[in-house]
Amino acid sequence: MNYRLEHVAIHCKSLNESIEFYQKFFGGTATAVRTGAAGYPFCFVKIDGEVPIQLMESKDQTGVHHYGFVADDVEQAAHEFKAKGAQILRENHDHNGKLTTVFLRDPNGLEIEIRAPR
Repeated sequence: MNYRLEHVAIHCKSLNESIEFYQKFFGGTATAVRTGAAGYPFCFVKIDGEVPIQLMESKDQTGVHHYGFVADDVEQAAHEFKAKGAQILRENHDHNGKLTTVFLRDPNGLEIEIRAPR
């Protein structure tokens, strides 16, 4: 199985202030802000064509929320993680019921997202 780091998600108190910071100091380019299924606004900021930062607005949390990886086959990845005893937090499926994303917890308490290629 191949895994590729796709993004690092960070909770921030003010999405707009954080976007401005990464634009001003790092020359970042932000995607349009949208609202996630969990109800918080977020966007991605790309800096020099590298793995983007996902900024997620949160009134009570700051810091790294999760690391996102892309797997060749998310269904097989989920099966292997479960077989090895990973702590699975949740699974997301598309409208046809196909598994698209699985979240697990690392030993430090951070979430890891494994998703299918887009």
